[in-house]
Amino acid sequence: MKSRPEDKRPLVEQDAVEDFCSCKSRCPDKIPHVEIPSPTSCLPIDILKKLRKEIRVANELLLDLALDDDRPPEETFLKVFSGLVSLHVEVEVDTGQIVGGKVHLAGFDFVVLLDHKVEIIVPYHVIRNVKPVGKFAEPDHEAALLAIDPCLRRDLTFCFGATVASSPELLQLFFEMRFTIYLLFLEAKTIELTLGEEIITGFVTDVNKETIVVKVEKDTKIISTEKITMVKVKNSEGNPDSVLS
Repeated sequence: MKSRPEDKRPLVEQDAVEDFCSCKSRCPDKIPHVEIPSPTSCLPIDILKKLRKEIRVANELLLDLALDDDRPPEETFLKVFSGLVSLHVEVEVDTGQIVGGKVHLAGFDFVVLLDHKVEIIVPYHVIRNVKPVGKFAEPDHEAALLAIDPCLRRDLTFCFGATVASSPELLQLFFEMRFTIYLLFLEAKTIELTLGEEIITGFVTDVNKETIVVKVEKDTKIISTEKITMVKVKNSEGNPDSVLS
């Protein structure tokens, strides 16, 4: 049987038959919806990065203010007050008394607050609660020894131990001063001591590792440093007389 010319047409690929309606593109990752910009997304990228960093620091501070009972008070409060330097805080001690001032120094086991005319020294072990108050201040990121006297730089290089030991500022900078060491710089000064519910005012004549000797009028009192709740120092001119000023 002879084939007809129309039977010799070339084969053509046929489109697949769709027996149901389907989306030609892949499914979207999420259902499209109206997106409203947040206040931070409208910020320039450099300002947004700075804001996120400040939020992260603030969150870390809030976690530390929770005062985890599993950590020793020295570790907890050192980190807390180091983040509050130059800020105003209220500190509640174990007797229920509340004192306030600007954080001037965060030592290893104590904090120094400045309240206008008075320097307030509080050991960490008597602190019950810490609360920041007022507006936040800009932290000081400048290196502490960036611009120092060339002679001091030489002394630090060749006589590090003796140079640092003679300066409370350098002791704090390099080693985070301890409470008993800080008390040494209060010798020959008049102070107000809070010992629980008792308050005495006297002249410091001697400081040892575990005691402080205070002359109260004609009496001499030897006081254990562990019994000290608070120390207040006020100079004759009415200005803070901090050893680190």
